Amino acid sequence: MKNKLLHGVILILIMALFPLAHVAADGPDLELEIVSFPDLAFEGDRIPVEVTLSNVGDAIAPDVILRTSKLDKKSLGDIQSGIEIQETLYLQDYNSGNNRIDIFATYAGMESERKTIKFEVRDPRESITLRIIDAPQLIYDGTIFVADLEVKNLRQDAISGARILNQGEVVYYVGALEPNETLPVTLRLKNYNIGTNNLALVADYEKGSAPSVPLGFEVVPADSAVRVYLSALSSSIYLSENMEISLVVSAPEDAGISHLELKSPTEGVQPAGYYLGEQVAEQEEPQTIEVGSLLTGSNTNEEEEESRVVKGRELTFTVTKPNVGNQTVIFELNYRLGSSVVQEEFSVNTLVLDPPSIKLIQAERVIAKEGEDAIVTLHVANNLPVQAESVTVVPVGEFETLPSEFFIGEMSSGDFLPANFKVPTDNFQDGDAVSFKVQYRVERQNYETPPIQTTITIEKQSRSYVGLIVILTIVVIIVILAIWLLRRRRRWTQ
Repeated sequence: MKNKLLHGVILILIMALFPLAHVAADGPDLELEIVSFPDLAFEGDRIPVEVTLSNVGDAIAPDVILRTSKLDKKSLGDIQSGIEIQETLYLQDYNSGNNRIDIFATYAGMESERKTIKFEVRDPRESITLRIIDAPQLIYDGTIFVADLEVKNLRQDAISGARILNQGEVVYYVGALEPNETLPVTLRLKNYNIGTNNLALVADYEKGSAPSVPLGFEVVPADSAVRVYLSALSSSIYLSENMEISLVVSAPEDAGISHLELKSPTEGVQPAGYYLGEQVAEQEEPQTIEVGSLLTGSNTNEEEEESRVVKGRELTFTVTKPNVGNQTVIFELNYRLGSSVVQEEFSVNTLVLDPPSIKLIQAERVIAKEGEDAIVTLHVANNLPVQAESVTVVPVGEFETLPSEFFIGEMSSGDFLPANFKVPTDNFQDGDAVSFKVQYRVERQNYETPPIQTTITIEKQSRSYVGLIVILTIVVIIVILAIWLLRRRRRWTQ
């Protein structure tokens, strides 16, 4: 009896709840999904949030309203069963900084599952950004400063009138930027100062500006771009030798040098010059050369300064017939660097020595009385590092000497020996000159020295003085004879 009563109660409850379950199963059911929204927005923006709403129920969802936890809302009307729609809700009620907002839909006294979005809201002045991609730290005067920048519009709508300023002056006009557009910018500056330049770049538009971005670079004089080093030079050479000077021309590969020329106006320099044009273009892999002193330009590479090994072109000049003593060779360096024309002059100094040889030296001044022979005394010096053989001093020209040549023979290194000649002066006038040279042999090779010239001074005797002496002598003789005859006569008379 009790079991029948229990079964009856259960059947009554099932029959009562079945219609309700049927109604619930046949009602509207909205599902909400967030499609997109910005992670970053700016004060005053209408922030778009795209959503999809799907009615997965079996009945119409009436009077659907898309809402937010900040009381933003948008009426969508009815959504039929099995229909999916995509809508955009614009948010206007939010705070500066980080925001967390729930998105949901209400309909027929019910609401969909809530979805949460997070985004940041900033000051509008930060909605445009400026970033330095690449910029040189050093340029040469006369060239253009080129920097690669990047401007970005962070807003969800387009902006116009964007530009880049440096300390209030427009250096680049950007114009319009699409939403979230990133634009590469090549900044080119011709106006700058030699030395340190500090830029304060600002990207701005009608609603604000980005924070200042510092950009610094150094400008060095154009005449420091090309460096000329001395790589090889003999500290001293002999007069009979050619002087060789090796110079290394070095320049940065990215300096933009053109019309590069190195020449010498000094007489006897061969070749007169080298035209290099564009230093790197003519030799893309310059040699690595050990060098000595820096002659022109400046060295910005500390490693090169310490090691004295540089990359460049080595040029060799030959100086023929250099003068004895300190020899100065002048060089001229010319090139172009952007709008700058560089002309520099520098010099290389060396010592030119007389070569060691046999030397003939006049010992003293030659003075002879009229009618007498002149005695010419010469000294022969062997400055060679070796022994000389068959050393002979010979007169040069048509005049008589005694001996006709002065033979010395062997002379060891450092020997210093005299050579004497008698020169009759019958055919000479006061101030006439005679010349002598030395002939010698070293290791079967014959040599001779340049002639040296000796001036003969002839002192004339006074004729009146000689006649007086003759007359006085005759008078004395006559007087002596007269006295002798007088005494002899007296003896005879006695």
